[in-house]
This record gives sequence, structure tokens and C-alpha cells, in this order.
Amino acid sequence: MRTLLTRTRTRARTLTRARTRNDATPGTRTRPLRLLLGALCLALLPVVATAGGNGAQPAYAADGSETTVSGTGDFAALKVTVSQTRNLVDQVVKVSWTGGAPTVSDTAYAANYLQIMQCWGDAQTGPTTDQCQFGGSSALGAGAGNQAAGAYTNSRQLNYGDRLKDGENQPLPPPTPSGISYAPFRTVGDDPVSPGNWNEFFDVNSTNEVPYARTNARGAGEVWFETQTAIEAPGLGCGAAVPGSQASQGAAAGRGCWLVIVPRGTTEIDGTAYTTQSGGQLQSSPLSPANWKHRLVVPLGFEPLGSFCPIGAEERGTIGSEMAAEAVTRWQPALCQTGGKAIYGYAQVPDETARVKLLSGAPGLVFLGRPAAPVETRRPVYAPVSLSGITIGYFIESQAGFGAPDEVKARNGTRLGSLRLTPRLVAKLLTESYKDGNSRFAESTAKNPENLGRDPEFIRHNPEYTGLDFGGRLGDALVPQPLADTTRQLWEWIGQDAAAREFLSGVPDNAGTHGDRAYAGMAVNPHYKDLALPLDSFPKSDPYCQPFDDRPSFPLCIQDKHPYASDMHAAARAASRGDTLARTSWDATATPPAYKKDPPQPAGARAVLAVTDTATADRYGLVRAELLNAAGRFVGPEPAGLIAAAGARKAGPDGVSSPDPAAKDPAAYPLTVLTYAATVPADLTEAEGKDYGSLLAYAAGPGQTPGVAAGTLPHGYAPLPEALRAQTREAARRVTAEAGKKPAPAGSAGGSSAGSTSGGTPAGAGGVQSGAAASGTGGGGSSSAGGTSAGAAATAAGGAQASATPASAAPAASGGAPPAVAAPVAQATGDTPRWVVGAIRHVLLICLIVGALAAFAGPLMPRFLPRLLPHLRALRAGAAHRDEGR
Repeated sequence: MRTLLTRTRTRARTLTRARTRNDATPGTRTRPLRLLLGALCLALLPVVATAGGNGAQPAYAADGSETTVSGTGDFAALKVTVSQTRNLVDQVVKVSWTGGAPTVSDTAYAANYLQIMQCWGDAQTGPTTDQCQFGGSSALGAGAGNQAAGAYTNSRQLNYGDRLKDGENQPLPPPTPSGISYAPFRTVGDDPVSPGNWNEFFDVNSTNEVPYARTNARGAGEVWFETQTAIEAPGLGCGAAVPGSQASQGAAAGRGCWLVIVPRGTTEIDGTAYTTQSGGQLQSSPLSPANWKHRLVVPLGFEPLGSFCPIGAEERGTIGSEMAAEAVTRWQPALCQTGGKAIYGYAQVPDETARVKLLSGAPGLVFLGRPAAPVETRRPVYAPVSLSGITIGYFIESQAGFGAPDEVKARNGTRLGSLRLTPRLVAKLLTESYKDGNSRFAESTAKNPENLGRDPEFIRHNPEYTGLDFGGRLGDALVPQPLADTTRQLWEWIGQDAAAREFLSGVPDNAGTHGDRAYAGMAVNPHYKDLALPLDSFPKSDPYCQPFDDRPSFPLCIQDKHPYASDMHAAARAASRGDTLARTSWDATATPPAYKKDPPQPAGARAVLAVTDTATADRYGLVRAELLNAAGRFVGPEPAGLIAAAGARKAGPDGVSSPDPAAKDPAAYPLTVLTYAATVPADLTEAEGKDYGSLLAYAAGPGQTPGVAAGTLPHGYAPLPEALRAQTREAARRVTAEAGKKPAPAGSAGGSSAGSTSGGTPAGAGGVQSGAAASGTGGGGSSSAGGTSAGAAATAAGGAQASATPASAAPAASGGAPPAVAAPVAQATGDTPRWVVGAIRHVLLICLIVGALAAFAGPLMPRFLPRLLPHLRALRAGAAHRDEGR
């Protein structure tokens, strides 16, 4: 039986991505060794990535699912709007309201605020208190940061002493041995749960509750709420396939959930005024019956999780750049429900791995931003599939500094919607040059500002941040760990800017040709001086570790305070939760003692930046910074800016254009990314060619329609301009027509078999979509059918017809020449040569040894590697100098 690992749009990436997860390991610069090991792993270790993803629930509208509900009784004027309530995945939705009473106090939550939570429940009237995920935030105490609130307001505790009794007079749950009655939590699976404010299913680090949502002086407010699926919140089970809901076409319904909003007024559960309570604040939990009866409920419809595509269908693997991930995973369910109903798997891997795969002889289909190096025996076809961008996404809430004007204090806790960054400012963030991006005790940055909020250069471009104080925040950005073309593109943008180059050379920002005397005199962290650009990684080079007398063997190092995110998706999700991923809380009781992860920043006091892609930033509700382009304009990554930049790209070979960071178009967003799908038709079977051609045809057609339903283009991407779509349609035709047709041997003037050309598809070339007649059952390529090609072992290469595209003009590959007789495919059903087995034995042994050493050394690297980097750089510089002298 085929093994189908679920590839859901909630991006359960641990099941489908072949890449490192260690958030704390610095990237290396030993590129040749990485490539060699990557090629060996691709040849030997299967990438199981053939899940069908999840699909749209037929009863849910693709758009227009915004819902507004109204309060009752004392809250009759309150109207709460949820921006999206259908086709949900793990994402962020906007919750806004009008008609509320202004929150009492600008610096506390005394009365008049909302409390928001996610719940499960099958009753049509909504959930009960024991079905709601709430109380985890109380581990940080009541209130949000330095904004106080009543003692039990963010807890599950229902008894408050003799002076406060619930007027509903309902019996309390059985008390714990300590005498506390907690509202119990009951999971969707009726699992055993420990009593308390948090439990085995949610805690302060995982809960999505919003315990305090402030209403402004106009009676309005807004927050961004993460809708969690069964993967993030297993106790709720949202999106899990409902038994018996499988439709004839294979679409299962996902379990629905609820958004619950509990408005808090000015009276307590016993009818007394909040001013009579301790501290002049409401004290009771929203789960107390007298508060719970005022709740507003909104049903939430989730995309179904699990194996959504037909069991037994042909599987076609794809791998590659994270920039394509949101689009491909959104397309997967629609692709496998049309045409041959086959499964298109997807595995996220570094771009270099995708290029190695492309030229391996069993290419499947890969996604990348830059072409592979030319090889005489391989002639790839490249097709544009998505247009998006790299962004600095952020979640920053206004936090007035000491002595700030009253109008600034009145904005406390409100989310800021504007951020403008120059290449030099981004360089400061990425080089540990702010004190709060390094350590306030480090000598290397002792004379620099603490963070963006205290940098005069930043304030000049962002005057609305005047008077704000972010404490130890905004000194750096969350950055992904894997090597990537997009990282290189970001450094290229920094490198083309004269002011940023001058800063990286060691010139303070108030001196030199591009300095300003009004600035702080901030200089680059000396461990980054004269950084050789561009890079495909984000180095963390400062070796400083903060010592402690009580634990001299356990200093607090940069990798603890400012760790990597595993990828851009993880960075965006963390930023949306106010989570810096830092590990600075010493736990002497752990075995061995270690620094444990810090909880997310409290609501109303969040300030996190993340380097991510525009589609993922949109998914998690991050605001996207405006960046300074080469024309001197600040431009955001909106569709118009992405399309303008696509038109300013530099033409290249094989129809693959490259970004131009020096482009002078004032409308162009400078970090626009055009992602290509690529394959080598001659190395495919006929069936694979048809199926991958169908995927490309879909990507150029229905896949460019923006929306939230399965099969549409996620927000954050710009639809491809027609010229690029035409290029993709032509590539789809070629992949279908040329699959399995080997080029002529060397010496025939570079000729190829019929229908093949030596170059790629020219931009704007005509063509039609590939045929829809293939059944997707051709041999080879399945990761689970046994005896696959070497490329299939790496990516479950293969695919399936998935879109009902017009195909009368697309020549089928079933006639004429027989399927390609590529050696790996021919060997799939025969005996494996002994020399191959022997080689595999030795390489696997080496891999196991290296893996064991890596597992042992991984926890030690954050502490020792930064200290070795200066010596390694000196050795490398000396070697380069000797080479130049030869």
C-alpha cells in the first residue's frame, strides 16, 4: 500500500520538508562539501512528499465569508466582525468591532474590553466553557506586560473568595486539593486532561487566546487572531476529517470550530461595580457563568486535514524553493480532484538542492529562482509559476516611552501599520549591530543605539515612532536558517546601496560620504566589517556570550538570545505570535540544566520583525515594510510593485530572467521574486511529461486567480502578467511533447530530438495548454510503488494529470517514439548491480557516522563555533592571498 504523508495547507512541514530543523545551528560556508553531501543524500534517501494536501469544503464560499455578530443586553450596541470564517488553515484573521465602551485606563485593563478564544463544539448554539482553549496566558500573570488587569481575568479559575460570588448561582466544578475550582477543559477526543489554567494540550507558548483586547475612545478596536488547526491545537481538532463526510468526488469535510468573544463591561459577576473590586479592576474569569452568558459566537470553517486526494492515484513529486510553497500547497487539492485525479507532492528544499535534482537525470519538477549551471547533456525547460517577494514582516504595537505625550500614551497597545526601511537600516538589523540585536553587555556594540526605536536614522524615515520605547525589542529580525537564493537577493539589494556598503566597510552612519551628522554615529559590529556580499545565508558572527557567576559553564550566547527560525514560514508565524524564539530563561531543574524557551511577548507589548515571503506574511497577518528602491522611493510589496519589478528584470539564458536591484523604476518593489518551475523533458517518461505539463498549464491558468479556496492563488502573490503566462503555457506544451525524447549524441552540432530546442522557452512565446487526456497512470515516479528511479527516491518524482485544460493543440507523447529508456528507470524492475549496493552501503555508513557526530556537536556549536569563525576567516583569507600570488 502506498504511504501517503499528509501535505496539508496548514503546512505541517515536519511531514513533508527535507531540511534541517535546528534553529540554533549557524550556517556554514563550506559550499562544495554541502553540495556533495546534498547530492549523495538525494541519490540515496527518499523524500516522502506525496500527500495530496487538503481541499475546499464544497459548502464554503471561496470569498465573502466575512461575518458580523451583534451583542445583546448591556452589549447590544457591540458589533464584532471576523474577516474570514471559511476555508481556514493555520493563519491569522482580523477581528474588529464597533459600538463598545472605551477601555478604562490607557495603561491597564480595568474594565470594558474583549476576551477572545477558539473552541470546539458540535452543538448548533456554540461551545461550552469546557470546550475552549483559554487560560494559558495566565502563566505570565494577569494583564499584558506592564498593563495590569484583575487577578483571575485571564484564568480558568471560578472561585474568588467570599467577597465575590457568581450571581448565576451555578455549582462550581470539584476543587483541586488546594481548594481551587477550575473550569475543566475537555478535548475533542475526550482525552484525560489535568485540571488547571493550562494542561497537556495548551500552555503559554501554544495558546492563541487574546485575553485582553482594548476598545479605543471611538468605541472601536481590532486584533489579529490565529485560527489554529488540529496540528497546532490538538485538543480542539479543528479541520480534522469528519468521519463519514467523504463525498463521491473524494472531498472530506473538516471539523468546524468556533470563535468566542466575551465582552467585559463595568460590573462584576455579582452585579457590583468594578471600582469596588481589588485595584479598581474586574477580577473574574470570562468563563464564569455570569460573564459567559454575554458571549458572541462565530462558526469557523476549516479546510480538511489529512489525505484528501484519492487513494491509489499516481503520485508526482515536486521539490524546491519556499517561495512557491504557499501557491503549490494551495493548488494541490484542486489538481488531484480534476483530470486524472493524481497526487502532486511537494517538499521544500534549498535552491541548490533543487538545482542538483534538476540535473540528476531524474528531475521530476523543481521550483527555483535562479537557473542551474549549463550542462551540455541536460537541457532544462523553465516556466514562471509565481510572482511574490521577500519582505520584512512585522507585528509592532505602540508602546509609549516615559514622559511621552498623552496622545502617544493613548495609542498604547494599538498595532502600527507603517514601517520604512533603507538598505542601511536592514544591514544594521542583520549584522547584530544594535545592542538589542546582540547583547547590551557586548563591547562590540557598546557605543551603538539599543534598537530601531532609538536610532535617529530610523526615526527620520519613521517619525510616527517618536516617543515610543520598545525596551529590549526591535534590535534584529527573525531570519531563516537554510541557504537560499532569496537570502542572496536580499544581500544583493543591500550591496547595491552606497550608504549600506559604506556602513559595512566600517564607516559610522554620521560620517563618510553618505553619513549624516544628526545620526548616532552607529558603526557596524566589527565581526561583520567588510562582509563579502552577496551571501546565501544570514551569519551570526559575534562570539560574545554573557557569563554568570552561578553557572560559569553555561553562558548566555547569541544563538540563545537570537536563534534562527527553521524557515520563513516559521519566522512569520513566530512574529505573528510575538515570539522571538529566544531561549534566555535558565532552568536549573532540567537534565541537563539549560536555557528554556521564552514565552511570547504579551498582547499590547509585541514588537517582532521577520524576514519572510509576502504570501506567508499575508497568511499570518504581518504588516509588510516599505523598502527603499534604487529610484529613491519607499515601495511596499503590493501587486503593482511586484509586477513593475517583474518588468524591470534582466533577461537571461533559457528564458530565466534575473532580478535587478539597481532598477530605477520608481514603482518597483526591490525584493520581488519570480519563481520558476523547471524540468528536463528528455529525462521524463511520457506519463510524467503529460502530468507535469498539466501542472504547468494549471499554474498559468486557474492557478493565477486570487482567492482563499483550494486551487486559487494565495494573497501575497501577484497574478503573472500575460507574457509570463504565455511562457509557462509554451513550457507546458514542450514538457508534454518532448518527454522521453533524448537529444542526439554529442557531435551532432547540439541537435536534439524532434520538437526540442537548445534554449529555454522564450518569454512571451505562444503556445497552448497541455492536453487533459492523460490518465496519470504511467510507470515510474511513484515513491511508494517500489522500484523507482533514483530521482523518484529523492522526490517521489512523477505526477498526475490534474487540470481539465483545453488540449486540442497539445500533441500527446503517446505516439511515435517509445518512453525514454533512462538507466535508473530501466533498473527499477531489475536487479540492482552489486557495485551500486556496495557504494550505497559505504555511503550510508558514512552518513550515519556524520549524523551521529552532528547530533552530538549540534548543542555545542552555538557556544564554540562563533569563537572559531574569526580564525577560520583568517585562514581562508590567507589561502586566498596565496592563490592570488600563484
